[in-house]
Amino acid sequence: MEAAERKKFVANYTKLLTAAWTEDGLVSRLKSDPKAVLAEFDLAVPGDATVEIKTQADGDGNLDHAVQIWEEGATSGVYKLYVTEEPQYDAGELSESDLESVVGGASVSACCCCCPCCSCT
Repeated sequence: MEAAERKKFVANYTKLLTAAWTEDGLVSRLKSDPKAVLAEFDLAVPGDATVEIKTQADGDGNLDHAVQIWEEGATSGVYKLYVTEEPQYDAGELSESDLESVVGGASVSACCCCCPCCSCT
């Protein structure tokens, strides 16, 4: 899959996952009529292909793997897609230092933006 095509797939897949996690009944509709629901999210498959919706991720279930198994559908005729019923994340995945790097290790008291409303001048 070329970069632009991958970007489009990832964007549409993300929209589908978000909807599956927030809209009641979408996962059920997806399981009962996957081609129609996938088409709603611009993830259309050829008419003679089959679609397997997987609610449990195999292996690590990362995005690269999801893209890979979707791509394999073009060759095999069986498009597979992970759509878990709840977001899959590990709350213990980020360490304290990881979290500090996201916020730059700054605290409110250490802020100095040198704007007129700043109290550090």
